[in-house]
Amino acid sequence: MTVKVGVVGVGGMGACHARHLAELPDAELSWVSDPDQTRGEALAGELATRWIAEGLDGLAECDALIVACPDSFHHRYVAAALQRQLPVLCEKPLTVELDDARALMDAEVATGRRLVQLGFMRVYDERHLQVAEALAGLGAVSRIRSVHRNANLSARSLRDQLVQSVIHDVHTVRWLTGSEIVSLYTAPVWRGERVVHLVVTAKLASGAVAVLEFDDAAAGYEVSVEVAAEGGQVNSAEPLRALIRSGGRIGSEIGDDWFAPFIDTYRRELVDFVGSVVAGVPRGPTIFDGVAAQMVVEAAIESADCDVPVSVELGPKPDLYA
Repeated sequence: MTVKVGVVGVGGMGACHARHLAELPDAELSWVSDPDQTRGEALAGELATRWIAEGLDGLAECDALIVACPDSFHHRYVAAALQRQLPVLCEKPLTVELDDARALMDAEVATGRRLVQLGFMRVYDERHLQVAEALAGLGAVSRIRSVHRNANLSARSLRDQLVQSVIHDVHTVRWLTGSEIVSLYTAPVWRGERVVHLVVTAKLASGAVAVLEFDDAAAGYEVSVEVAAEGGQVNSAEPLRALIRSGGRIGSEIGDDWFAPFIDTYRRELVDFVGSVVAGVPRGPTIFDGVAAQMVVEAAIESADCDVPVSVELGPKPDLYA
């Protein structure tokens, strides 16, 4: 079976997915869509496919959809795909509004089958997978710390930092511990009118604690996680980097690119998505994971705004995601 896939949005992430699709023997890139005709036609020409301005116009021609357009449009395309019962790989966040995310979950549940895979790609990252595998034999988790550093030159709002970046760490905590966040407190650090650092301290349903540290004005891009369990502690490995000896110093380049370190991860994610479509067996992070992460993010924003701890009441998980 050859899976015909359309890609909505051909910025950095969408172009990456499109290029990886073009390499897969069991996938065919049906079209790429972007309102920027110059950018869309350039990528279409590179990959020998066609550009369309509006992705909704191409849904009848594909077996699956990749949604990599700006966050505010995710709901539109995922909802349309669910109406056609098309499998979807949607970049995170699922939506920008929590009510829209819940509506998408209800729509998927109504179909009776999982169709949406969400782009929490750390579940395909080798360093994070090593942590998950090591934890399997160490018993109950008591503490987890996720550290995420960005080297952004321009300021982002607290909401944007949480929705666009820290939401990855929220999923990391849920995935590696197998437990939901039930309460949290957010402490932002301001530099003038800019939030440069924030710490979210959380309690999990299991009784474990989690600390999510995020820096939006760091010296470079870094992601790491450490987990303490009954039988020991697991730390994610450091990325392999050359050691440089120069000018009486020894060190290595961190780099400020959030994209390049995960190129192989994105490829594995896409291979798994296409494979799941071929097999008819859904895999990867779910819409429920997206809703749960967004609820935590909304609670973190409320906590920061009011300077108080906030509870997270996720509610029962639909049977579809059991």
